[in-house]
Amino acid sequence: MKHAAALLTLLLAAAPAHAVDAPIKPGKIRLGIDSLPLSFGNPYRTAQIPSIYVLSALYDGLTRIGVDGTLRPWLATSWESDDAVTWRFKLRDDVVFADGTPLTADAYKVAVDYLASDEALREGLVREIPKLKAARVVDPRTIEITLAEPDALFPRSAAALPVAEPKAWTTLGREAFSKTPVGTGPYKIVRFESNKIVLTANDKSWRKPKVRDLEIVAIPDVSSRTQALLANQIDIALGLGPEAMSDITSEGGQVSATPTAQVYVWSFMLQREGKKVDTPLQDARVRRAMTMAVNRQQIVDTILGGYGKVASQGATPIVYGYNPDLKPLPYDPGAAKKLLAEAGYPNGFSMTMLATASAVGAQTQVHQRVASDLAAVGIQVEIRTAPVPQYLNYLSRATFPTDAFGVTFPADPNIDAIRPLRIHSCLRREAFYCDERIMPKIKEALAARDPATALRLRREIVAWYHDEAPSIFISEDMRLAGLGASVRGYEDAHGMIAYDAIDIVK
Repeated sequence: MKHAAALLTLLLAAAPAHAVDAPIKPGKIRLGIDSLPLSFGNPYRTAQIPSIYVLSALYDGLTRIGVDGTLRPWLATSWESDDAVTWRFKLRDDVVFADGTPLTADAYKVAVDYLASDEALREGLVREIPKLKAARVVDPRTIEITLAEPDALFPRSAAALPVAEPKAWTTLGREAFSKTPVGTGPYKIVRFESNKIVLTANDKSWRKPKVRDLEIVAIPDVSSRTQALLANQIDIALGLGPEAMSDITSEGGQVSATPTAQVYVWSFMLQREGKKVDTPLQDARVRRAMTMAVNRQQIVDTILGGYGKVASQGATPIVYGYNPDLKPLPYDPGAAKKLLAEAGYPNGFSMTMLATASAVGAQTQVHQRVASDLAAVGIQVEIRTAPVPQYLNYLSRATFPTDAFGVTFPADPNIDAIRPLRIHSCLRREAFYCDERIMPKIKEALAARDPATALRLRREIVAWYHDEAPSIFISEDMRLAGLGASVRGYEDAHGMIAYDAIDIVK
């Protein structure tokens, strides 16, 4: 399945143009996030938040997925495959690592060989991208990567495939390298502190930053991050809620509202320890009724401050496989009551829902509003909370002690509609929702070698989930950040921050 010449031309035309010789001006960008990655600068630990906030300053992927979900060349300028199993990537010829070592195909061979090894099973990244089998150096600028199974969309996953300087990685080993990482990104590490990472410009980067220094500070509390921004202690505050936006703009700050590849949902606990749970929620009519009972537009308009959109499915418009023909189930309490009566629950029923104990502000209000709307059709919901570690333990083992729980349909890092189904289907080793009727189509979509077929199957699967309603699809998430008045050029593409484009203008 080779890319057509026209497509390659388009991809090359979209390659980023960076003024690599522009002078780096003195100054500092101060960025506040909720926590620092425990894995320090390990490029292969995970491509998820908060690690990606740090890693995107240090490393580059073969490709990059833009804010709008489109695939772009990055360290690779083009790619092709005849069978969707073996992929050849042509590398840029103007990239060196922070220590001056030129980027060649050998560096990616070291990375792929590691990620394909048993040693890498401890790395979260191996579960976030397709399984890698082997790599072969074709020439210094061409790396051939072989997958364990066909994947017509592997170039999208390659955006989350960073590369470490191979000699340093091999010589130092995983742990030591994580403390002194060497990448190709716009910044390099000066030191790690208990609550802060200090970085400085990588003068050798193919995409030099505009500002000399960068500090990434851990400020766990949302309100404290907001106050730090308002007090000019930081320039950028990530992970804020809609309730903070008016305070920021009223003080002369700026708001960054970025569409994400995540849909926030109430998911239903329909299976536990491999067995179906005896619950009214097993009936799809009940699940659809619950969605129709919730005024999600009001949630978006009032609680979320208009930052977002009512979700129609488990994907957002920027996700590959989003089905534009689907509409959100309508808000119709009357029709919801009829469906409940038809399913045998004219008087409703009682259920429980689990949220994290750290849920604050808008998230707590969303839970309360959903429960209130359900009560209006006779469904009484008891909202319980659990500390984040306990919640994550329940999630990993699919052992939630409640009937529902708040979670997302996350399409990161490859922005593919199949990605959330690794959680929300029988693909999950310990599943809380498993319907074998859709599995043949999911497996067919995963194995599809033709992009047109892969897209069609994804849209059909998304439509099936829309009709079956295994979750209440509440809203398409937006990632909100507060910016100081002097910040220019900030962009967050699925957690990949374009640090080289950020400027501080006095």
